Amino acid sequence: MKRIKLLSVMVALFGFVIISSAQTLQEVTEARNKGAELMAAGDLDGAITELEKCIELAIAVGDDAEEHRVLAESALPNLYLQRASRVPRTDFPALLAALNEVVEVAQKYNDSRVKESAERQIPQIYLALGNTAYAAREYEEAIKNLEEATARDPNLVTAYFIKGVCYQSLNNEEKMEENYKQAIEKGTAAGDVQNVQRARQQLRNFHYNAGINSRRAQRWDDAIASFLKATEADENYFDGFYALASSYNSRRNWDDAIAAAERALQIRSTEVDAVYFELGTAYAGKNDRTRACENFRRVTSGPFLEGAKYQIETALRCN
Repeated sequence: MKRIKLLSVMVALFGFVIISSAQTLQEVTEARNKGAELMAAGDLDGAITELEKCIELAIAVGDDAEEHRVLAESALPNLYLQRASRVPRTDFPALLAALNEVVEVAQKYNDSRVKESAERQIPQIYLALGNTAYAAREYEEAIKNLEEATARDPNLVTAYFIKGVCYQSLNNEEKMEENYKQAIEKGTAAGDVQNVQRARQQLRNFHYNAGINSRRAQRWDDAIASFLKATEADENYFDGFYALASSYNSRRNWDDAIAAAERALQIRSTEVDAVYFELGTAYAGKNDRTRACENFRRVTSGPFLEGAKYQIETALRCN
């Protein structure tokens, strides 16, 4: 009698397990189908909820629900990406949160295509945040966001350029120069002509202006160092090479003055009376009277004309 009762209980339990398992598998199917319906209707939030429910139930059921789990997992990352695309492009914090969620889900379900798509967008959001902060003169905040941008995309040329401008505004010359040079290097490799030109111009102008201030204070060594940096930033910078020639003459470095002046003449061949005057001065300093006279005679107009005439007629007595 006891054996009969025990057998009856076991049969009942086994039957319950079969019914329970079948019911759970049915729930898996229903969740997947409902997710598909909501996805087709454009209800991404609802579709995501149902497919995640499907996956959770499928894992509990096991092998019998494997196909449902795989199909649900393959659909989820793209749904998260679609949902992120609906976030207003100007709502940067919300957009970042959504894209980071996409990366997390795509990584969890091994969807490299969706993961890469989201990861390509994230640096651009940080760049936009940095640009907005820069426009508001919030330089530290701008730099923080731009650092995030370049950490995720080391070749984001615009981010390096804006960082350079921010550091320049904060009077951090070392960091300014570092980022302008990065913009030039990476922009050259990427063929980004516009940002390369902008970075070169910013860098050269900064050093040129510093050189002018030093020259006015007659700090010749400082002036020369700054003008050299300006010409390193832009090897075709006429004003920089002319300023170098003038500063070298003031320092009585005649050969360096001649080299700088000749480079200036290679860059520009017209309106160069000031350069010829510096060449004449350098050759006079070297006691090369013939070449000094030759260059002073080439000064035909402008503020150096009277000085050139004096050298020709009085100081050197050129024939």
